[in-house]
Amino acid sequence: MLKKCLWYWYIFTLKVSLVLLVIVVFIGEFGCFLWAFFTWRIPDQSRDSLNLLLISDSQIPGYKEEPEGIQGCITRVDTDWYLFKAFYLALASFSPDAVIHLGDILDEGSIATDEQYEEYKARHDKIFHTFDRSERIYVAGDNDIGGEWSDILTEQKTLRFEQHFGPINDVVKLKSFQIIKINSASLLRRKPFREERKIYNKTVDFINNLSPKLDKEKISILVGHVPIDEISVKHDVPLRKLIRTMKPTYAFSGHLHEPATVQHEFGIFTFTEYVVPTCSYRMGTKMMGAAVAVVGNDGSIAYSILPLPSRYLFLHVYLVSLCVSLVISLPGFMIFVIQMLEKRLVGTKHDPVIMKLKDL
Repeated sequence: MLKKCLWYWYIFTLKVSLVLLVIVVFIGEFGCFLWAFFTWRIPDQSRDSLNLLLISDSQIPGYKEEPEGIQGCITRVDTDWYLFKAFYLALASFSPDAVIHLGDILDEGSIATDEQYEEYKARHDKIFHTFDRSERIYVAGDNDIGGEWSDILTEQKTLRFEQHFGPINDVVKLKSFQIIKINSASLLRRKPFREERKIYNKTVDFINNLSPKLDKEKISILVGHVPIDEISVKHDVPLRKLIRTMKPTYAFSGHLHEPATVQHEFGIFTFTEYVVPTCSYRMGTKMMGAAVAVVGNDGSIAYSILPLPSRYLFLHVYLVSLCVSLVISLPGFMIFVIQMLEKRLVGTKHDPVIMKLKDL
């Protein structure tokens, strides 16, 4: 009778452990995202407004600097899955005219081989799949093409980026707006390396020849990876010429991984820059998120950050839940093992072969 009760206890604890794990995993994988979804503040959109979904520093993990084997595979899959859910819910809550990626799209874009880059692009397209009605605008970051620290920005890297993601410097016209995309990664160094001079000169030439490409009747918006304050201390002259030429109403950037709102004054001209936080939990920041902006044709703006749930918190919760489940079910499991051993010992004691050997 006692053994039967212990067996039922083992089955009960096993079921409780499994239910606990399922509930925790469901909350961690879906529940927390749905909670975030219902708490987002989405601005009202109109037919004439420019509706922007802003993604910054996704830094999709690569292959060279990640752990080898199964561990690296798990980290890539988990990061891709997190970004996919975040982007899918952002699209479900907001209908953008354009999705703007503000640089550092790929974590190892600058150092990846051509074969790895193709795999990178395929993963990116699966994560950030958008409908055809939305314009896709990609800004190059230092992780994509180099330009920071010892990572040299080369023509080969920029050409590869342009082949996969479009022009690095460009003017995109939508409705009554024009978005000026600048290769701010080429302006990160105070004095570019010799190998970087050609790319730097292309950015300066783009700025110098920008005026004929602009429509004075359209509202100008500046997008780049590096915030303006990070550039102004190093390349004040080309930056001031860019601002004077395009007279931006707003600017959007990334790079810092943290959100910020900066009011800029260039003489009598002022405008607001919004620094978008990273959307990747791998950056180790407390706040991850995408952002949405609704710019009216009168120059007004409604800007909102869409906070994303902490991933590391739930990974720790998974570990604790697994340990608790093991502790709960361990006594019952030990009883089950003891019962099996007892049965085997009893069977061995009455084995006919052993009995004959004893008789001899």
